[in-house]
Amino acid sequence: MSQFVNANGNTLLNLKFSLEERETGMQWIDGKKIYCKVILVNGFDSKDKYVKHNISDLYRVLSCDLFMKTSDGTNHMIPRAHQDEDHDGISIQITKTNLILQVGQSNGFADATGYAILKYIKSK
Repeated sequence: MSQFVNANGNTLLNLKFSLEERETGMQWIDGKKIYCKVILVNGFDSKDKYVKHNISDLYRVLSCDLFMKTSDGTNHMIPRAHQDEDHDGISIQITKTNLILQVGQSNGFADATGYAILKYIKSK
């Protein structure tokens, strides 16, 4: 079973990832419900990548785990930073409407696909 609910139908624990928004069963320190959603991210090169997340009433992102896999089978965890002169670091920014990958000038992820797992709370 991937989800546990109480007699009132409230989610106590959700162990299944989804491209749709799901309650996790956890609460933030102020008592607000914590949600989880998986976002598909397709390739990008040396330009910032904007991906709509379609989350309504987004208030605060608690975590973002983003991973990409290139066509040669190599897995990359994002964000990444390098201590060199290649300028191929990648950072993540999440606005009320988009997940934004801020990409350095020397990245070769055009053939990559991946997912971002967002955990967040809502304003309402």
